Amino acid sequence: MTEAVSFFQKALDGIREDLGHPASLLRALRDHPRLIAKIAADPASIALYSVTRWEELGDHAPTSWPRREQGDLQGWRAGENGRYESFRAQRSEYAALGVERVSAEWLCDLSQVHGFSSSKSRLEDFATTDQMVERNSPELIAEISHERLQANLAHSEIRILHDSDSSDHFVRREWDGRVFLVNGGGSHHLAAAKYIASRLGVRIPLKAPLHTHSLNAAALASLRGEFDMFVVGEEPFAWNAFTDAMEAYRATWLWHPLPRPRDRGARAVLLPKSVGRSRRVADELRGAGFEDLGAHLAGLIDRQASLARTSP
Repeated sequence: MTEAVSFFQKALDGIREDLGHPASLLRALRDHPRLIAKIAADPASIALYSVTRWEELGDHAPTSWPRREQGDLQGWRAGENGRYESFRAQRSEYAALGVERVSAEWLCDLSQVHGFSSSKSRLEDFATTDQMVERNSPELIAEISHERLQANLAHSEIRILHDSDSSDHFVRREWDGRVFLVNGGGSHHLAAAKYIASRLGVRIPLKAPLHTHSLNAAALASLRGEFDMFVVGEEPFAWNAFTDAMEAYRATWLWHPLPRPRDRGARAVLLPKSVGRSRRVADELRGAGFEDLGAHLAGLIDRQASLARTSP
């Protein structure tokens, strides 16, 4: 047990749970508010790594051992022998949830590039590339002229312009809509060129592969048809209280990690709709204000459909 509960209280809880009342769960929800973890909006920064990789939902860290495939879920349930036991389930929907399309020679204007994958600056500190260059490289934009524009564009580390074998490419997640350059260098000079070009009214064409990620509505609908999906905080004491309560209630449930960069601090919990006690847990979590992960993903799919109609 994660908290001191009297023998009498445990006995009473056991009777109530046998009758279908999740007494231990309700106590855990009351005593551990950190179990409630909200899905905050992605920060409005120029860092590609700040955009949640929802296409990787259900994936496991590359460093985890043994290596587990995307959609390999760990769960617990009451077994045929009466014991509460662990089990694993593989859900193929996770492999189909993220869809990637690659446009081999995508042409855009520099003004369309919102941010970068790497830089000497802390990209997460800036909402725009203009802010970054104004603060960290003002000498690159000291003069708004065609000469200074060409000098910035001539910087050798802008590989998308100067290296035909460069691996630089663009990434866009359709539910986010912004275009990022996965770059090997040159972020400051390219940001400075963007800054100057916008003020001179000059277009700077860029061409590279575009990797577009989207979410598969059918795969999500299949998951939501079978599971209630929630986000649950994984602060150790709170998480232990939650797992103990689920065992006491003998509810069936599964979990998997959230995608980067949300893979620390919370997990996805899936409750099968076909199991009565799991449905009761879902009702309690929903009533307590837990984030409905399925509804959040459905909202992203609606947003990506809207943005796809207007994106280049």
